[in-house]
Amino acid sequence: MTPTGSRGGAPIAVLACLALVGGWPASASGAEANAREVAALARAAQADPAAVERLRAIDRVDGRPTRLRAALQGDPAQVRERLRALAQGQAPGAPPAAARNARGVARDVLADRRYHAAPLPRPLKGVLDRLAEALGPLGRVLERAFEWVSGRLPGGAFTLWGLIAGLIVAAVAVIGVRAAAARQAAGAQRGTGGPAGGDRVSAAKLRRQADAAERSGDLDEALRLRFRAGLLELHSRELIELRPALTNREILGTVASPTLGGLVAGFEAVAYGGRPAAAEDVRAARDDWPRVLEEAGTR
Repeated sequence: MTPTGSRGGAPIAVLACLALVGGWPASASGAEANAREVAALARAAQADPAAVERLRAIDRVDGRPTRLRAALQGDPAQVRERLRALAQGQAPGAPPAAARNARGVARDVLADRRYHAAPLPRPLKGVLDRLAEALGPLGRVLERAFEWVSGRLPGGAFTLWGLIAGLIVAAVAVIGVRAAAARQAAGAQRGTGGPAGGDRVSAAKLRRQADAAERSGDLDEALRLRFRAGLLELHSRELIELRPALTNREILGTVASPTLGGLVAGFEAVAYGGRPAAAEDVRAARDDWPRVLEEAGTR
């Protein structure tokens, strides 16, 4: 015989669930509810299919869009598991508490300073900012000019950048050639003082210094001094005009002497080519410069 308490227990539980669902707030019967209401309804839905349908009708929880209808479809076992999660206050598809805790720990660890690059010192930041501010109007003018020119060229900005790059390369090449010529002329004429020099060194004195350098074994210096003495002799006879930009090529084109080419080649090999001077170079300079003066004559 079944106890009286057992026969009365089931109807009472059913009545309690119906009372809970029947007393559900109006906000949950529509398409919106809060998290507390969803949890209460999920607890009721575990015994009442009608509560499941009420949950499926909710599409916003606490003002945020949710997908309860999609979450409560499919395999009944999965639906029951999701109802239990909702009853515990978890959103459908939310990560388990353990996973959330692990992510929180990871965020705390990665927030440590050792995992972040230290900012680089920028001592000139203020100066550069002020400079950029001062040049701002000029930059805007140049930008408008660039856009105006590039808009009238075939190929636009690409063509204009190519032209600018070509001009820069050409300018660098011209500067390099002129600098090399100036260094060559300065090396050949160093110490002569030029026609307008305050303390000119005579060709005879340069030759005496060359003899002394040769006796001491400094053949490079002896060759350089004899070359300077020869140029000074040509200048004094008005065969050339010594000036900073004068090059050896110009001298060869001006002075009519077959011997001069060999002297210039030997001097450049030592002065610019890095070859040590030999006794033959010094002897040729001593013997051939007088011959150059004879061949060129006096203008």
